[in-house]
Amino acid sequence: MEFSARQFARSRCQWLWLALWFSSFLLLDESGFAQAAKPANAREIAAKLDAIKETVAAEVTAALRTNAFKGSYTTVWRQFEDAAIDALERVLPRHVPALAATNFDSGNVGREKNRLADLAIVVGGETVEISIKAARRSANPENDMGTFHDHPNRKQLFADSFTLWVRYEDANGTIKCDRAFFDRTWRFVGKSSLVDGVKYRKKDGNMRPKSWAMFDSGEAFWKTEMEFEAAVKRAETYRANELIKEHLRDLSEEDQRVLYERLREKFAPAAAKP
Repeated sequence: MEFSARQFARSRCQWLWLALWFSSFLLLDESGFAQAAKPANAREIAAKLDAIKETVAAEVTAALRTNAFKGSYTTVWRQFEDAAIDALERVLPRHVPALAATNFDSGNVGREKNRLADLAIVVGGETVEISIKAARRSANPENDMGTFHDHPNRKQLFADSFTLWVRYEDANGTIKCDRAFFDRTWRFVGKSSLVDGVKYRKKDGNMRPKSWAMFDSGEAFWKTEMEFEAAVKRAETYRANELIKEHLRDLSEEDQRVLYERLREKFAPAAAKP
């Protein structure tokens, strides 16, 4: 069958239009796909977590309240940790579409984890840390929140750090979740009564949390992370000075002499130096 010139032109025009439409569709689809699939970085994930922290806390609270745990306060933290991690792995992807199961590293349930993070969110080679803490409602929390010595290392290891706190009640041998709290870790740290710095335990320099009253109000002692870091430094310096004063007499004569020589070298008048 032979086409007339008009039919040929019409057919050619239709094919050209179809090709243009299909090409534009591919470009739009490719552009849209690239935008949707653009990998988020750890800082973006942290900012999103910060924005939805109240929602995360509420949904994890609801999830944990469905369970009743058996045991003592010395071991129940492990049960709460496993249950909280499971809840977070379900809750977070619902509100942060960029997160998938492959972004979470939670170790083996019910076993000791040889890692720094209870739950790690790994994005683009960077890690956002989520620590899990559990404490009884009947007394203000005194959980370890990291030592002064380890603090700089953790800042290098993690792009950002969050903590999920589980406050629980125990009665008649049954332990139940009262409420969960979720926020950046530094906002949970308490303030020392001895120095204008963070709250800490003297013997090991482990930072300590704020009171339950401040948990409930959502208040923090530090307005910014920069303020918090300055408070860490002040407390660390104060503790070091107090330890020197306390243990100076217990040092051997040789150790005292070494300390003396180092201090003399540092503070010797410039004129006395060769």
